[in-house]
Amino acid sequence: MIPIPLNDFGMTFRSKIVQYLSSIAGGLLLAFETSIVFLVPCFIAILLDVITAYSLGRRVHRKYPNQSDGKFKSVHKFQIIYTMIIIFMCIMLASYVDELVIKGDDGFAVRFVVGVFLFYETWSCLENWSSENDNKIAKALQRIMVNKAERHLDVPLSDILLDKDKPQTEQSHDESESAS
Repeated sequence: MIPIPLNDFGMTFRSKIVQYLSSIAGGLLLAFETSIVFLVPCFIAILLDVITAYSLGRRVHRKYPNQSDGKFKSVHKFQIIYTMIIIFMCIMLASYVDELVIKGDDGFAVRFVVGVFLFYETWSCLENWSSENDNKIAKALQRIMVNKAERHLDVPLSDILLDKDKPQTEQSHDESESAS
């Protein structure tokens, strides 16, 4: 057995690591190449969702300064990264479905995935905008959308609202009419 000098072993090890990393990077670039164009609108939608969520947090802080700090919390960055990874993987999967299963060049599966995601993000942005907003359009949207203000508070919104602010249920509305 011929002893290998330590310097040669280090050079060989480094060159193999560089070779493996460049192979992995090239393979990932090839896999992502068809999906990159579809990721741009998704990233813009995620950015708009983050901006509207931040402005909702500021509105909630102005309205309930003791219950909310109105700051972007680092816990939410992991949700954003998770969302970006999921949509990236879904777009890549849809791209492979288009190429290998449907065998068409129209990109129907990718467009469908991107369309569903953009609808989801648009809905989320509208929920953020309509929550704790006194605009007439926001009030109309609040009837069909979720109020996300509770997510920015440490307690449920129903615990904070005064009795006069709480929405009346059908039963309590009927009881108040029969009492008068």
